[in-house]
Amino acid sequence: MPIGGDVSWHPAGHRLLIADPDVGHLALHAVSLGAGPDLLLLHGYVQASWCWRDVLEPLAERFRVHALCLAGFGWSDKPIGAPMRLRHQAARVLAWLDAMAIGRCHVIGCSLGAATALQLALLGPRRVDRLVLANPAGAGVYPMAALAALQHPAFEPLLALPGVPFGLELGLRHAAYAQLPIDDHYMRHFLAPLRTPGAVAAALAVARSYNRDLAELHGGLLRVHQPALVVRGDRDRVIPAKVVASVARALPAARLVTYPRSGHCPMEDEPARFAADAHAWLAV
Repeated sequence: MPIGGDVSWHPAGHRLLIADPDVGHLALHAVSLGAGPDLLLLHGYVQASWCWRDVLEPLAERFRVHALCLAGFGWSDKPIGAPMRLRHQAARVLAWLDAMAIGRCHVIGCSLGAATALQLALLGPRRVDRLVLANPAGAGVYPMAALAALQHPAFEPLLALPGVPFGLELGLRHAAYAQLPIDDHYMRHFLAPLRTPGAVAAALAVARSYNRDLAELHGGLLRVHQPALVVRGDRDRVIPAKVVASVARALPAARLVTYPRSGHCPMEDEPARFAADAHAWLAV
């Protein structure tokens, strides 16, 4: 499969132009497979649709699955200067659903993608059916939140330094994943879209509003009435257990389950279990 910022990583990948009030138009990339009820997958911070690679086909056995790259990430457009607040990203997802003629869908999100899924449920409550939230990013004081608060546009040139990819690799290996091998193959796919124009600026813009967005989102969680399966990776060192638990407690119809052998991305650490649990939850 081709690897690069201007092509899809998957043969079923496609880019769709949507209207955006801030930049006019932009193209969002997605990989769509299967048939049945629509199921939308939303990746986490600095990730892309590629993170769902091991659960795409199992989920597509019962659903029409769409692994979407959010604006600024993956193989979607990365418009310089575009607002990257959580509410802007959710609005773009709604516009993408409109362009795909998807009236209602289930949504699975991981980390900041789970927060985006919750924002989507608040913005378009009739468009979202059931939710699966893996290690949802939430409000609180913890290392990821503190690091996000420090981000500044002046840091962008520093992120091009030779040692940054090695630092990311160490961080992924020791903080995000419990079982997945972080090898050269993984890093090539992970870094490819991050090396395209606009990617670093988008990542910094998202980080700068991270704490404010999650604090605002937490205040609205009582209005998210969709049934939500909250999956906690017990070996996750990115989002603390207390933050995941606080999100689950704030949701009116949530069930919290723990994966003892998973880290930050259970769909990559334990894809078979994650796909099976998602099938069971969404098929109700």
